[in-house]
Amino acid sequence: MLSEIEQFIEDYAEELVAGNAAYFVGAGISIDSSLPDWGGLIKPFTDKIGIRDLKGKDLTLMAQYVINEETGNRGPFINAISRKLRKNFLPNAYHDAIAKTNLKTIWTTNYDNLLEKAFSNSTIDIKFSDESISRDVPDNQVEIIKMHGCIYNSNRDDIVITQSDYEDFLFKKPAIAQRLRLDLLQKSFLFIGYGYGDSNIKNIITEARRLAGNNTRQHYLITKDKKDDPEFKLWCSNLRRYGIRVIKISEYDDLKPILETLSLQSRGHSVFVTGSHTVNNNNDAAELGKGLAKKTGYIFNDGQSSGLMRIVSNAFMQTLIEDKADINRRLRFFPNPYAANPKFANDSSLLPMLKQWRIPLLKSTNVMVAFDGGMGTKAEIEVALDLGCIVIPFFKDDNKETWQLIYNDLISERLGKYDRDYIHRVKKKKIKYSCVLKLIDKVFKRNEYE
Repeated sequence: MLSEIEQFIEDYAEELVAGNAAYFVGAGISIDSSLPDWGGLIKPFTDKIGIRDLKGKDLTLMAQYVINEETGNRGPFINAISRKLRKNFLPNAYHDAIAKTNLKTIWTTNYDNLLEKAFSNSTIDIKFSDESISRDVPDNQVEIIKMHGCIYNSNRDDIVITQSDYEDFLFKKPAIAQRLRLDLLQKSFLFIGYGYGDSNIKNIITEARRLAGNNTRQHYLITKDKKDDPEFKLWCSNLRRYGIRVIKISEYDDLKPILETLSLQSRGHSVFVTGSHTVNNNNDAAELGKGLAKKTGYIFNDGQSSGLMRIVSNAFMQTLIEDKADINRRLRFFPNPYAANPKFANDSSLLPMLKQWRIPLLKSTNVMVAFDGGMGTKAEIEVALDLGCIVIPFFKDDNKETWQLIYNDLISERLGKYDRDYIHRVKKKKIKYSCVLKLIDKVFKRNEYE
């Protein structure tokens, strides 16, 4: 029987794979980057007005008191918070796991830019105003909606930080409010970085109730368990009437492996195959394509490359046709800029463009099978490793550029969870397509409940 967390991962991974999920990121995600939390941001100001103990206080109301004392002048308050957040903070492991997840939409109440930094190798569309929220998002972009504004881009009046800002949110930002309503109805949210008593989550939930009523999908909130607090259990029960199920963890650090597991499982049982574009015949590749097609539920990501990958893809499609299987459910296509001209594959100046274009493909890939290849293949493997893919080398030619990658620690470490001897057999050139298929089976079977 699955534990509560295992069952959640299984259920939410299905929503991610189907494209019906969105993350909602709170300030707790940035704490490991040494950013001050809400209390740390406003305490210097509340100290000045005689409120020195913020424990249990509604911090948005405290912010309101501060501005009231400044006779409504938001400038000094916003400017001071801006200076604190503009320091050179770096993304942490939580941001990295989010950035590697096959996810199209991220909502956040954070003013900082750490999410944007975590996506530095990807293409993102940042939205923080009513004007920007209606902008169309291309398929290869990730949408980050900063519903409370952005300390780097928003005007002072657009920053949602006080109690009156929350009260006026529906009127000041009607387009963002309408988009939130639609997403609450159409997507399953995962709230992370929010805790019990967090005034931000309380206000968001209130707005969610106003916007969507009782018609939202099932949503989830992961937070640290407060076993010794009798009100915590009541708080969790109360969230159910908003359609939010609380997933309790023992320590905040327990969130990291959950996000990393969701990152891989968000890609489903997907496989991408890379290798030399000049190969026209390879029996292992053809048999691998047939074998993958025979595995019910396995998805093949076609990167529109010639050579080795085309052999696998053709064998995969032909087998599905012969078996009268649903090709649309089993095959996904991704554009390839190199396909326009085969000479591009040998142009090192174009490798950055290849890597950029391959990010959407590899964020949708759980397992990459890598055959022998040149610099293009090597570049794709490097992107796959950066994005957390399980890379299975199928190398046989020690004269190829890719051969040195069998000594890559990340490849060995990830494969070691499933087959400690696999890399040794690659070095001995004793790998067959059947070995690769068995290893893929192990990866997908173990990742289901890891």
